[in-house]
Amino acid sequence: MEGLADRVRRFLTGEAVYFPISLIDLGQCSGFQRRVLLAEYGIPRGRVSTYGRLAAGLGAPGATRAVGTALARNPFPIIIPCHRTVRSNGDPGGFRGGAAMKRALLGLEGVELTPAGKVPARFFC
Repeated sequence: MEGLADRVRRFLTGEAVYFPISLIDLGQCSGFQRRVLLAEYGIPRGRVSTYGRLAAGLGAPGATRAVGTALARNPFPIIIPCHRTVRSNGDPGGFRGGAAMKRALLGLEGVELTPAGKVPARFFC
């Protein structure tokens, strides 16, 4: 079986890599964070969602900031690709590794930003 390090290396070269959720232990996360991370895990490669859409999908439409906090504390940022969630206006928003890294990770997945630095609507799921 291919190791995690090999998968991460391939991912960082732009290859489409599947990371089984079984590679990680979500037991260290709170119940809410676990729900957020599993919802995030479901966003397909090359697509994005918003903090608000994730919150609404969890049945907590007022929890946009809490979703952002849960993603900011994501202990598995490549396996659970928190770079795939952006602000509702298409702005990439924050990222633990910095805004430039978030833009680079989105670019590796084929998400092209507009000249104004926003994610176009065609990438939203």
